[in-house]
Amino acid sequence: METKTIGSKIAKARQQINLSQAQLAVRLFISPQAVGKWERGESMPDIITLNRLAEITGVDLNYFSDNTRPATGDAAAGQPATPMPEKKLSWDMSNGKWVDADFSGLNNLHEKFSSSNMQRCKFAGSAMQGLLLKSNHVESCDFSASDLSNARIQGSHRKQPVYQLPA
Repeated sequence: METKTIGSKIAKARQQINLSQAQLAVRLFISPQAVGKWERGESMPDIITLNRLAEITGVDLNYFSDNTRPATGDAAAGQPATPMPEKKLSWDMSNGKWVDADFSGLNNLHEKFSSSNMQRCKFAGSAMQGLLLKSNHVESCDFSASDLSNARIQGSHRKQPVYQLPA
């Protein structure tokens, strides 16, 4: 996922409900500078914060994926966002540098997670059926209690400890 793309989607969702960066930061219990860095594409929130952003702005979590269009609606007025057309949404978290990220409890990540550097990440209790892990560097990640049925791991370098990652 491209940080600049996600940043512009965060800014657009925030602006659609007429929140300043400072107001959004207060709701997320973070600094306004962090919101500014996200929106400029200098950094990216973790998956838990993205989920909270989706709740606050009234968009589906998949809105922040590279493959989706923005939803419309006025969440501030209590009106739900316009439903997106029926299509399969997918996450492609390839080519990322994921360090100390917490993806625990993540659902429906069944597409791609390739050519990434993942260090000390938590995927505990995640639904990752059919996931393609290709050419990754996986170091000290926790996949305990995750459903990795039919997951494919190709050419990935795994450095111990990696918990409950299939061979």
